[in-house]
Amino acid sequence: MSDETLPQPPETPEAPAGPYVYDYAASPQRQVVLPKTVPLPSLKTYEAEVKAAAAADEAKWQKMLADFETAKAKAEGEGKEAPKPPVRPVPRKDDNDMKTPWPQEAKDDDLHRLQERLGGKVEEIFEQAGELTCQVSKDAILEALQLCRQDIALNYEMLADQTATHYPAATGFAFSVVYHLTSISRRKRLRLRILVPEGFSPESACAVYPSANWMEREIYDMLGIRFANHPDMTRILCPEDWEGHPLRKDYPVVGWGQRDIAFREDRGGMLERIALQKAGQLGINLKQPKAE
Repeated sequence: MSDETLPQPPETPEAPAGPYVYDYAASPQRQVVLPKTVPLPSLKTYEAEVKAAAAADEAKWQKMLADFETAKAKAEGEGKEAPKPPVRPVPRKDDNDMKTPWPQEAKDDDLHRLQERLGGKVEEIFEQAGELTCQVSKDAILEALQLCRQDIALNYEMLADQTATHYPAATGFAFSVVYHLTSISRRKRLRLRILVPEGFSPESACAVYPSANWMEREIYDMLGIRFANHPDMTRILCPEDWEGHPLRKDYPVVGWGQRDIAFREDRGGMLERIALQKAGQLGINLKQPKAE
C-alpha cells in the first residue's frame, strides 16, 4: 500500500490569537426556551385533574343533548324526520395501551404514622407504583428525617439518595427536593419530599444522615439550592468559578460558553471542522452542519 492511500492526519486550524473571551451577545444559540415540565406527582393534583376532566366531559355531553333538542324541534317545525338521539361517547380502550401508575390513596402504616406524629406539617401522603411518598412542609424536613431514623416503628437507617428537580412553571414553589430513605431491617423504602421556592435554603440532612453531604453538594452544584448548616456547601462536579447551574431548566443546553473557552474553540467551529475532517478520513459519514 502506497503512502498516498494511507489516511493522513488532518490539518489543525490555528487557535485564535490572544486570550479567548466568549461573546455572549453574539451567541443566539445560547438563548433559552423553557420546556414544558413534567407535572409534579401528586394525589391532590391527580384528583383535581380527574374532576376537571369529568366536568368537561359532562359539559360536552349536555351540549350534545341541547343541540339534539334544538335540531329535533326544528325538524318537527319543518315537518321533517327527527334526527337520531346522540350516543354518549365512550373512551376507547386498548389492552396494548400503557397504563400510567397514577397516585393512589395512602394505605401504608408508615405514611399514617408520619401523618399522626407530624400533624399539620404533613402536606400530603400517597402511594404510586408501590412507592410511599410523604410531602412535608419545607421547614419540617429535619424533624421528619429525625423521626424516620429514630422512631422504632419506622427505623429508616439509610438515606439512599437525595435529588431535586426544577419546576420553573410551577406556582408557589420552584424546586422539589426528594429524600429516598431505606429501612434495611424492614426491607422498605420511603420517599420524603419538600417543595421550596427560589432562594430558600432547606436544613441540611447531614446531622441525621451523614451520607447527605456529597448529595447536597451535587444538588447545589447542579441546581443552585443551598442547604443551611451544611459542613461544606461548595461545588462538587463543576469548578468553583463555574457560572450557573446546569440542571436548571433555564440553563442553556450548550452552556454559557465555558466549554468553548476551555477548548479554545473559535466561533467558526474549529473543533467541529477537525471532527468532520477526521471522520471523513475514517470513512464515517457525519451530517455536515447547515450554513448560517
